[in-house]
Amino acid sequence: MHRQFTEREWHSIKSMAGDWAQLDMFYRHWALKESFIKAIGVGLGFSLQRVEFEVSPITMEVGKVYTETRMWLDEEPENWVFEEMLLDDKHHVAVALGDTNTNREQTSKNVMRSVTPFTIITYKDLMASAVPLTEEDSSYWDSFSSKQELPQRQSAKPSSKS
Repeated sequence: MHRQFTEREWHSIKSMAGDWAQLDMFYRHWALKESFIKAIGVGLGFSLQRVEFEVSPITMEVGKVYTETRMWLDEEPENWVFEEMLLDDKHHVAVALGDTNTNREQTSKNVMRSVTPFTIITYKDLMASAVPLTEEDSSYWDSFSSKQELPQRQSAKPSSKS
């Protein structure tokens, strides 16, 4: 992970008191980096060392949306806005809204939206209005359910037949 975080970010992570607090800060930084590369659409080919975050505030309350974190790209400060929220004591979410200079009108609309926290939905909620694309074919389920839970280990030696 040292390839993915800058020295300043590692200092921020390591400066937290205790292993759980350090892990929490690690996940927060990771969520921010992931939100940025998804927003610019370049994927993991982008060197994450090029982007650096200074998180603010250091600690977050569950359910509250924060937009104070700042970002540097190639050691230059950027005007990107990030919405961050702690969903519960173990799950961070970060959304990159964009550069306020190049997309000021859209970003302003998004920042005004930030007073509404993220909504956690269950699988049941998500599937409540789902409509099948094709008719059910029981042979698919029969084939799936007949598979072993774990694959069997293959023998390294070829079997010898007499």
